[in-house]
Amino acid sequence: MNSADFWTSIRTIIAEGFRSEGLLKLENYAEEFISGRLVYQRFSPHEQHGCAAGGATNVIASLLAGAEAGTDSKYSPTLSEFQREC
Repeated sequence: MNSADFWTSIRTIIAEGFRSEGLLKLENYAEEFISGRLVYQRFSPHEQHGCAAGGATNVIASLLAGAEAGTDSKYSPTLSEFQREC
């Protein structure tokens, strides 16, 4: 899934009124974020680590808030930078 598809998925969850299927997707995204398989490119590696340390609820809140800000295309932290920081 690319960044545009990811944010479309988040916006769809919001638009559909947070149905149970959407909530399950959000929980899955939070687990992927916490494990490092999903990189939220708007955050620096330190911010990414801090957000993940805050738990699933914090990650989900950050993703929902990020859905209002557009795509990650203008941000450039790489996965290798994130892994190095962890």
